[in-house]
Amino acid sequence: MLLRDIHAHRVALAICAALTPIALLVIARVDIDEVDLESVKDRGVIIASNHRSLLDFFVGTVAFRRWGVYPRPFVRGDFFARPILGRALRLVGAIPAGHGRSALFTVKRAHEILHNGGVITIAPEGRIVPLSQRPTGLGELKRGVGIMSSRYATPILLAAVKNTDEAWPAGHRAPMLHLPWNRPTIIVVTTLLIVEVGMSSTEITLLVAKGLNSLLGASVDTEENPR
Repeated sequence: MLLRDIHAHRVALAICAALTPIALLVIARVDIDEVDLESVKDRGVIIASNHRSLLDFFVGTVAFRRWGVYPRPFVRGDFFARPILGRALRLVGAIPAGHGRSALFTVKRAHEILHNGGVITIAPEGRIVPLSQRPTGLGELKRGVGIMSSRYATPILLAAVKNTDEAWPAGHRAPMLHLPWNRPTIIVVTTLLIVEVGMSSTEITLLVAKGLNSLLGASVDTEENPR
């Protein structure tokens, strides 16, 4: 059953990655960093990115295929209650990110995947952040990414995504269409954050915020405490 689920998850991600470039022909160009990403045995890899648009996930599938990984996405738990969206999320292997007691399940599941050398992807902001709430380039981060990484000192690939909100603005039901030669360019830039054994979840979260802000071309106040 587990192997069948893994196969279905990979097939679903591969199909999404194959179809997305076709849709992007009338939405946006995409420029993605080349990454040689190798999962670390017993520690796995976390891909952490900012979140500006519903288009982020689809651009992510293209990046994952290019990098040769099939991550398990962590997605807001209430999205799974929507009939069509919930089914689609389960097909791509998404895992609900919860609050309170359900958050314990989320962290436990993340640790299981990472300990088996798997890859997970997470948007530490926890939501699409409006422009007015990210004056430095990045919204306030939740501490989940630090908690997930700290147990096994899991390395984190920081992936800063730029301009997806130009192609699919927040609040719009669908992306904006453009002529092929007049499309905005979505950029994905990356760097690998090496996490040392013994780092606290708060320290890791601050490093993630600093790293993503640097990639986005902004500075971050290292004295700011994540939630």
